[in-house]
Amino acid sequence: MRFLFNFTHVKKNRIMLAVDSYIEHFVRIWEESPETLPELKIRYSEEGQVTRERKFSEFQEKVKRFQSKKEKVRVLKDRDPGHAFFPVFRDFLENVFDFEADHLEIILSDDFKSVSKDFFFKARTFGPELSPENIYQGIRNVWIMNGLQLMMGLPVEITPSVFSYSMIYPYSDNLLDEPSVSGKEKQEFSKRFNRRLHGENPQPAGHTESQLFRLVGMFETQFPRNEFPGVYKSLYAIQQGQTNSLSLINCNGLEKSAIRKICFEKGGASVLADGYLVAGRLTQEQERALFGYGVYLQLLDDIQDVKEDTEANTKTMFSCVEGTPDLGAFVNRTIHFGRKAMEELRCFEGAKTETMLALMNRSIETMIVESAGLNPDAYSSEYLEKLEKYSPLRFGFIRQKRTESKSQRFSLFKKYFDQVPVKATR
Repeated sequence: MRFLFNFTHVKKNRIMLAVDSYIEHFVRIWEESPETLPELKIRYSEEGQVTRERKFSEFQEKVKRFQSKKEKVRVLKDRDPGHAFFPVFRDFLENVFDFEADHLEIILSDDFKSVSKDFFFKARTFGPELSPENIYQGIRNVWIMNGLQLMMGLPVEITPSVFSYSMIYPYSDNLLDEPSVSGKEKQEFSKRFNRRLHGENPQPAGHTESQLFRLVGMFETQFPRNEFPGVYKSLYAIQQGQTNSLSLINCNGLEKSAIRKICFEKGGASVLADGYLVAGRLTQEQERALFGYGVYLQLLDDIQDVKEDTEANTKTMFSCVEGTPDLGAFVNRTIHFGRKAMEELRCFEGAKTETMLALMNRSIETMIVESAGLNPDAYSSEYLEKLEKYSPLRFGFIRQKRTESKSQRFSLFKKYFDQVPVKATR
């Protein structure tokens, strides 16, 4: 998540979580992780990949039919509008991407489906100016927090803090990317937001700023500052991590060890805040486990965005490789690292922690393999040939679908919400 990173006036004395020790811990795990190709769960024959590609295309056609006017009329007459869609969606997840039955029980559970739609409609009510695409940015963080709720044995629901933290992303992204807002105005805004995050009440300048201040108020309502100091320390830690990440821009001669430290801090602090905003309080063991999960997600983001980061001269552990890149060793090491880091999440004792961990590992590793296939220039042909055998879809097919994947994914996102009744709010 890109939190409001342009902070130059972070109050460092307020950041008291053991972030440096967590970074050191996970750097050691990274350095001990091998660069050899890990043993991946499923090896696919070319025939099996072709079969899955056919099923993938069939699913796309079914989604298009669901969106036709005639089908919409039929669905509206159905007492259960998800009756037709979700069996098709389940078949897609099971027979294209090989999710197991207990994984699908979580993904397609009533709780997960209804909170997703609940967030969508709450977001539209809170910010009618936001597009569905903006809200989709935030819902990815909702899903991370819902997974943490499950592992902590808490109800899977949209709490005030789950909602507000996930909404900060689209609002901050829009403001920081807005070309009509000058750099000086963004700096001034950052100072005011920093004050608001630390409990002051500056006057907001403009609608977006006012909305962001309201979102901070939701944190305060659920977690009063004097009772839940860890919540706010975790938010200050994000400020520090994002401020430090400014030095990654424009390839300014940082050593690789410094780049790694900044990347680890940025990713780890984000999910650490997820955990605090879910639970309010965490043990140090839980803090460290969530920090490691955040590092793994940051590495995934960097693998996915390696082309864009390289073109933008933004340094990450993956985009700063000099000369002709072959990032296969980095990808291998990332998967080994992630498996080790995710083991630490077993400190959470929810009834479905083991299933959730298996689902998370399966999902992340699938995305890593897909990302390599989408960026062939960053890898040797020998490496891609080996890795492709562990992809449910051939890399050529994935690249072919990439041109339409954004619109397809988003149409699926809207279709998903069309089928789920809104969960009653308490």
